[in-house]
Amino acid sequence: ATSHSLRRRTGLRTVSMKRWVLSVNGERLFLKGSNAGPTRQALGEASPEELRRDVELARDAGLDLLRVHAHVSRPELYEAADEAGLLLWQDMPLQWGYARGTRPQAVRQATAAVEQLGHHPSIALWCGHNEPLALDLEPGGDMAKAAIAFMGGQQLPTWNKTVLDRSVAKALRRADGTRPVIPHSGVLPHVGGGGTDTHVYFGWYHGEERQFAGFCRAVPRMARFVSEFGAQAVPEAADFMAPERWPDLDWERLAHTHALQRGVFDRHVPPGDFATFDEWREATQAYQAELVKGHVEVLRRLKYRPTGGFCHFSLVDALDHPAVTWSALDHERRPKAGFRALAAACRPVLVTADRPPAQVRPGQALALDVHVVNDLRSPLEDAVVEAEATWPGGRHGWRFGGDVAADDVARVGTLQLLVPEAVGPLDLALRLVHPGAEADNRYRTMISR
Repeated sequence: ATSHSLRRRTGLRTVSMKRWVLSVNGERLFLKGSNAGPTRQALGEASPEELRRDVELARDAGLDLLRVHAHVSRPELYEAADEAGLLLWQDMPLQWGYARGTRPQAVRQATAAVEQLGHHPSIALWCGHNEPLALDLEPGGDMAKAAIAFMGGQQLPTWNKTVLDRSVAKALRRADGTRPVIPHSGVLPHVGGGGTDTHVYFGWYHGEERQFAGFCRAVPRMARFVSEFGAQAVPEAADFMAPERWPDLDWERLAHTHALQRGVFDRHVPPGDFATFDEWREATQAYQAELVKGHVEVLRRLKYRPTGGFCHFSLVDALDHPAVTWSALDHERRPKAGFRALAAACRPVLVTADRPPAQVRPGQALALDVHVVNDLRSPLEDAVVEAEATWPGGRHGWRFGGDVAADDVARVGTLQLLVPEAVGPLDLALRLVHPGAEADNRYRTMISR
């Protein structure tokens, strides 16, 4: 007599990773991805339809990869990813610091995760621990204190990243020799190690968002795979914020229970600069969208030289927890402007220019390189790129032609322009014309005296 049976659907494929470039069935793939937390905080209450919807939204954004961030999801999410052809970066449920007694249980759970999920062809790689730093940070807490603890944990040997994570990674490799395994995520180069993937928050926790491109040029190693970047934005579904109280919102409550980081907003999109709640919300979403667009375009221009891909932070909020976060879709799955920016920047074919300065002056010389990024498996032969700069009272155009190889990036020309004697917006429009693909893009800078 049969005592019990188990039925599983699987698929056949090979995955490998070298210098943070993933290959599937021997063919390299530039990964465009986003992080996703639990579909619901009470994950067991998420319905199959809700889990499947999050996978569909990732595909709607043009993503190849979804990082199951610091948790193990319900079976339905993995089944949906298998069907959609969406790759998954699977984290173990470990984030920040843990006591020494954690290791036996963490090793056991790593092995169990492979036994439970390893048959899913969508899972492309395992990650042992997200940010293995002992950060004692409450919502709305002291960010300066957290920054000091963060850097100390990065550069000094710690039990978490040196002992715990090696044990978890060893267990994952022993249980699954067919997938890449990384011991931890977000660890900078340090004494005794070359670092892993990169978490950067230019324009949010540090610096200005426009500094990201220079950072990648200065430290190419840090651009190999950027798995967290972004900015918070106020959601469309914002009744939980009591917007009718503007500007006297309950900032303390919103920080403690809804993740809003008022101090960081004050640096980048200060609430005090806006007369109404709706104006501030729109500005936060515009800022998030501009940051996401800028970061993704920089990384796509660095395709394979040295960047293997990225994972934006983050795709969705938990359905049962309204919040002000980095997500591109809010808890009701209503898109922020950042979702539209992410989808536009992740199109298979992208025409992009070096980003012009935020402000320019009459007589200033601009020289902006134009690139075409082709993620298609076929070349774009005899492609044409048309560019036009317009300003109050004038315009100037350029036209370039040539081939773009399959799965490659081509520099097609340089836009050289002497800023005209005018005041107001200087708009740059790009358009790629080809029978097999079309793409367009826009940039704006302001002419001031």
